[in-house]
Amino acid sequence: MRPSCLGVLAIVLLATSASPGADKPAEADAIAVIVGRDSFVTTITRDGLRELYLRRQRVWPNGAPVIVVNLPPDNPVREGFSKLILGRSSSDLVAYWNGRYFEGIRPPIVLHSAAAVRAYVAAEPAAVGYVPLSEVDDGCRVLITLPAAR
Repeated sequence: MRPSCLGVLAIVLLATSASPGADKPAEADAIAVIVGRDSFVTTITRDGLRELYLRRQRVWPNGAPVIVVNLPPDNPVREGFSKLILGRSSSDLVAYWNGRYFEGIRPPIVLHSAAAVRAYVAAEPAAVGYVPLSEVDDGCRVLITLPAAR
């Protein structure tokens, strides 16, 4: 693990231990696609998100490696994001990722909470993630707002 990854991991662990259970999404909460406040990423399209999250595009236009962050597979926000952006459920993507594994392509990072996603993208300028809109804080910027997960 790179030294900067250890620092990001420490920030994520501190952020999530401070507020356990604080990020239970409201039933009809919209989904915010976020980057850190200081990220060089300023815009993204739904098609661009699909390419990033399926790891077909793995480098930003400035040459930095893309870091995509997912919530856990059983999280309703992830399920809504997967259906809206990737056109498939999280369980349908298992076969896709099994196939990519043998090509040397790893799936997105999975973090256990919206607080962890916020902390990670705030600390890593090349990272993009998603959280319930109600969970957005001053450490991140919203690139796109998606309709509530159903």
